[in-house]
Order: sequence, then structure tokens, then C-alpha cells
Amino acid sequence: MPERGVAGILTFAPGASLCVSRQGDYMTIETIPPRFGLKLRTWLARRMARKVAQGLSPDVEMETGRKIMDAAGDRIPMDKSVVYADVRLAGLRTLVFGPKHPRKGQLLYLHGGGYCRGSAYSHRPFVSRLAAVLNMKTRAPDYRLAPEHPCPAAIEDALAAYRDMRKGMEGPLIVAGDSAGGGLVLALTLKLKELGEALPDALILYSPWTDLTVSGPNVAAKDATDPMLKSHWLGIAADMYGGDLGLNDPLCSPLFGDFSGFPPTLIQTGTDEVLLDDTTRLAERMEAAGVNVHCQLWTGMWHVFPLFQPLLPEGRMAGVHARSWLDAVLNA
Repeated sequence: MPERGVAGILTFAPGASLCVSRQGDYMTIETIPPRFGLKLRTWLARRMARKVAQGLSPDVEMETGRKIMDAAGDRIPMDKSVVYADVRLAGLRTLVFGPKHPRKGQLLYLHGGGYCRGSAYSHRPFVSRLAAVLNMKTRAPDYRLAPEHPCPAAIEDALAAYRDMRKGMEGPLIVAGDSAGGGLVLALTLKLKELGEALPDALILYSPWTDLTVSGPNVAAKDATDPMLKSHWLGIAADMYGGDLGLNDPLCSPLFGDFSGFPPTLIQTGTDEVLLDDTTRLAERMEAAGVNVHCQLWTGMWHVFPLFQPLLPEGRMAGVHARSWLDAVLNA
């Protein structure tokens, strides 16, 4: 049966683990079971993830790795129902995505890449599909990267993009991001809260990197199952990004921040994922702070698996789940 929560009615596949923890009657952590049938597309997507991961490896020279990741933006087709433009907004190179008949509001998307690689262009196919499935105008800025620009440069750029979007807009403002971009979404929200500025209306996080101290007990254990990310890469990227701040500072590691007053949050992560502990601990701490948080753990999926749609059926399914969740939150 569907489980009723504060955000409406949520449905899930038969055999799903319904609940690990609850906030009143609201389901906080849901395990999505593997889909039935042939898994050829999943195998192909996992193979593609291994190739894309070369751009993240510290064994690859920085500029080469950045070029590899940007090239990934050409390998997967964009959503054909969405138009996009390459512009400068708030002083940042920004890709703007527009569905044909968008709903009110806008989405700010912050890309992943360990804070030292990745760009709006590398994530262009995925962000176009997210804009389409959520039916929202979307901005994806290029924030400054480490080691040239350590923390808090990325937060400053995210804040500038967020403030620029707030000017004169109508409707809700949603902020989303993957991996380091997911951590940046949380750091941005913590900064807005500190400054007393309006918070986003909702957050959507994909495999967020929340703990740059890499203290999750099962991080290394997932090396064998995650084709996209390896645990020893995390410490190298963290040292480049941390700058003069301690890695346990909430601006670097938002897992250690105060989440009270945070907006409704959706987290989607794979169970084969190196950053699985970052997700589950985040969900638990958000729930303890009274946040309306819903966390989905996708069985057999890896780091930021939705990037690999349309090849990966689970990636498309994750988008449908995100749309249902956001509709429920905005209609509540």
C-alpha cells in the first residue's frame, strides 16, 4: 500500500523497504528494489560510468581530467524538448535550460566533480532532462574550482547565482546538485540561513558529498561496487578544496551543520555508492533537526547514477520519482 506522509501520498515498487526512520508519519528512508527483466542497459551504463570516472581520477592530470569530463557532455543526447543558451549571469558562465511550457519558478543546478572538475557543460545532458521532467526553467552556473580557488569560492559563486535568480522571479526556487554539487547546495543553504536570507523552497540532492573528512565507516568497502568513484580520491580532492578552513567546518562538510529550518529535501543515492554513508547520515541528521526529508536508496546503483539516462532506465525512473515528490511538496 502507498504510505501517506506530510508531503502527500508516496508510492513505491513492491518489495521496497518502506522505512528505516520516521518523522511522525513521514517516511524518511526508502529502499528502491532492483527492476525486473534484462539488465543489459544497466550493464552498459555501468561500463560507461567507468569511462567517465577517468575524468575524476587524481592519476589523470587536472586539465586532462577536466577535458574528459566536459567531453562527457557530448556523449549523451540532451532532452529534445528543452532549449538552452550559454550566457553570463551574475558574472558566471551559465547554461540556461527552458522547457516549452514551464511551470512557475526556477531551478538552480550545481554540478559535481569533487569541487575541482566538472562544469555545467559536462552535466548538460542530465540537467536538460531534469529541467524537462520537473518542467522548470533551470540555470546551471560554472562556479570556481579548486585548487586554484579553494573554499569558500564555490559558495560565493553559488550565492551570487542564487541572489541573481531571486531578483523579480515568481514562484518557487528549487536548488539541486550532485556529488560535490550536492554538498555545495547544502553549504549554500547553511550560508543563506547564517545571513538571514530567504532559503530555497526545496532541495534535491544526488549522491551528495557531505563529509570531506571522509569519516563514513563503509566508504572504502564500496570501492569494489562503485564504478564511478573511489574512496581514496576523496581525501585528495578534499585537501585541494578545503583551503584554510578545517575539513570539519560545515561550509566544507555540511554534514556537521545545523539543519534546523531547512526546506523539504529529496536525496537519491545508490546502494553500491562510495558516498552511501554521507547520504544516510545526512538523512538521519536532517530528520533529527525536524526537516521534511525523503531519502531514496536505489538498489544496485552507483554514484550519481541518474547522470546516465536515457541509457539507464533507473535514471529515468529517478526523474519520475523526483517530479512526484516535488509536485507533492509544492502543492502541500
